[in-house]
Amino acid sequence: MDSDSTEMVNEIKSKVILHWNCRGLTEFPEAIRIYGGHIQEIYLKWNKLTTLPPWIMELFNVTNLYIYGNLMKEVPVGLCQMTQLTVLDLSANQLKQIPPCIGNLVSLRSLLLNQNYLEKLPLEMNQMHNLEILSISGNKFFALPEWMGSLPKLKELNADNNCLKELPNRLTLAPQLSTISVCSNRLRYLPLNGFLSSPCIRFDANMYLNYLSFPLLYQLTSQVQNTLTQDYRNILGYGCFRMQYEDTTLHANIKLKINALHEEDTDYIIELPRQLLKVYNVEENTVVSLWELALRKIYTERYKHTLNISVSPININVQYEQIATKNCHKLDFTMHSINYASCNLFTNGPASICVNSRCQQPIFAEAWIIVGVSHYIESITTVALCCCKRCAFEFSKESNMTVRYKWHCIN
Repeated sequence: MDSDSTEMVNEIKSKVILHWNCRGLTEFPEAIRIYGGHIQEIYLKWNKLTTLPPWIMELFNVTNLYIYGNLMKEVPVGLCQMTQLTVLDLSANQLKQIPPCIGNLVSLRSLLLNQNYLEKLPLEMNQMHNLEILSISGNKFFALPEWMGSLPKLKELNADNNCLKELPNRLTLAPQLSTISVCSNRLRYLPLNGFLSSPCIRFDANMYLNYLSFPLLYQLTSQVQNTLTQDYRNILGYGCFRMQYEDTTLHANIKLKINALHEEDTDYIIELPRQLLKVYNVEENTVVSLWELALRKIYTERYKHTLNISVSPININVQYEQIATKNCHKLDFTMHSINYASCNLFTNGPASICVNSRCQQPIFAEAWIIVGVSHYIESITTVALCCCKRCAFEFSKESNMTVRYKWHCIN
């Protein structure tokens, strides 16, 4: 055994945390297999590893593994069998996909996948019920899966510097979420509903994001209401709200053309989330479809989901409680197209709750929409959703929207 090998073995024997960063390693040292059964954390950042050995699963005591800044092009199957892992850092590699077997890491609390070439995450990750931190910044994501909002312990989601055009609606129902960072993407809108956990949301440098929903605007401003400046436009989202529109977006989404109030201003377009299939203005006297009514009825029989907005102080509270009923049968949607869509809408949660405080009906795919600016935040366009014409009329009469824009659909 040469002196270098002897030194490595002695280091393995004497420590429970191995710091092997920046050593130029091209292979995972096999000495740890023989002498490192007691090792708990391994740092292998900034090396030249292209893979990990199959026997890595034999390191039963390793809970933290850092492979940042290597040359790995795929996640080894053996790594997915290290079910005791609580922290895994695979950032700054050359990964193009994550295998479904990563869902086996049910003890994982922190998963870092930044600076790779990922476009999607496997459905099996919804089994990670202990995951608290998910970081996927610097990849190629255009959309994120709805199941993220079902992770019961998720606290922090970092997805900066991707190509995101929207966020999962179900994120609004995540019970523990405290931080969302989605700066430098291509977001056209944020979820219309208020967030259950009232997280801090950082969304700077989304140049096509030009409005916020009424509940979300008040939720976010309540977090910064004590700041010395009232420049909410830059505090909430620097580089956003520029009235720009990306004309290459999906044609399926409803788009509203907002008419300028003054000659010196220009008309602009806002795009609504894809969950909304029909929208009406306050003057339209119609009723929603039986499909929408059925979704609302089923939802309110099983859940209590209320949205309470107080403007002094600015505050928002979303309650989401499953109602215990003896005859509450599991949803039984057959898998033809319209019922599959119903199941998705129901599972992902309502697009919003009627902003009329005396109503609180869930809204899934059809709504009456009011567009304007608030007395408190005059620089940001806001959109309020109501469940019917009556609620829209009452909200328009009683709300603190100082200006209401005229709009019409253009698609």
